[in-house]
Amino acid sequence: MSSTLHYSVSLHVVVSSLDDTTVQIVQDQLKTFVPDFSFSPMREQPSLQDCIEFYASADVTQEQRQLLIDSLDNDWDKDEDDDTYWAYGFNTKTFNPLVYYMQLDFQKLHQK
Repeated sequence: MSSTLHYSVSLHVVVSSLDDTTVQIVQDQLKTFVPDFSFSPMREQPSLQDCIEFYASADVTQEQRQLLIDSLDNDWDKDEDDDTYWAYGFNTKTFNPLVYYMQLDFQKLHQK
């Protein structure tokens, strides 16, 4: 029996829009990568003008983890001490052009 790594992923997303429908489109796109994503309520981002932020979380496999890293942005910054990635949409190519900022945090869960 082979074992598969599983991770808890937390994703913070800031969208350059105040339109709830636009943010819903971004969330729907994220569900194409990880159907089990659950989302926090969206809210206006307090330190940025005309932006909405939300969080997403799920448990993912190693394959889904790699899919998120490979698909959500083309040039992540990464913290060497933990499994955290972040990107700003104004200087990278994100999965949606209205994504201003994203941060991915992975925590190993267990092997199945």
